Amino acid sequence: MLVIRLARTGRKKYPTYRIVAADSRRAAIGKFVMILGHYNPHTKELVIKKDETTKFINNGAQPSNAVIKLLQQEKIVVPEWVQLTTRNRPAKKSQPTVEAAPANDQAAETEAVAASSDESDQSAASVTEVASEHADAVAEKDEPTNQAETAASLAEDVSAAKATSEVAAEVASTEADAKPEPTDA
Repeated sequence: MLVIRLARTGRKKYPTYRIVAADSRRAAIGKFVMILGHYNPHTKELVIKKDETTKFINNGAQPSNAVIKLLQQEKIVVPEWVQLTTRNRPAKKSQPTVEAAPANDQAAETEAVAASSDESDQSAASVTEVASEHADAVAEKDEPTNQAETAASLAEDVSAAKATSEVAAEVASTEADAKPEPTDA
């Protein structure tokens, strides 16, 4: 398959590019079929052989994204099948998700949460927020069987988080009472 792409030329730290028609299996700076123009990004100089470029595109050569933008800049009409390809980047998460710990890890979590009762209240609140957001997202879907199951599991997760925070608060208060006060010797 033929592609129309930029091949880097120029000296070190001063790139200029050739617009070439090449085999897609070849290296970007390797052999090419024909030079269709050149582009200097520093001076914005752009020279394209319009007739030959449209001939290659009409015969099925796929232009790269950079070449498509340069062709649009020169107002060269390209067929409808020529599309800019976009990358699927993962969406940024707005809040970290908090998951309920398994039953056998609750003792370790209780000790970690006991260090600060304020943090435990905040984590329970964040679990409740996440659970409500998840329930809202599930409610938007039209899957009634999964809604009931998801709502039940979220309710269990929220109740487990609340119970964990209550236990952590109790442990923190008992540890504070049990610690001996330092004496001066």
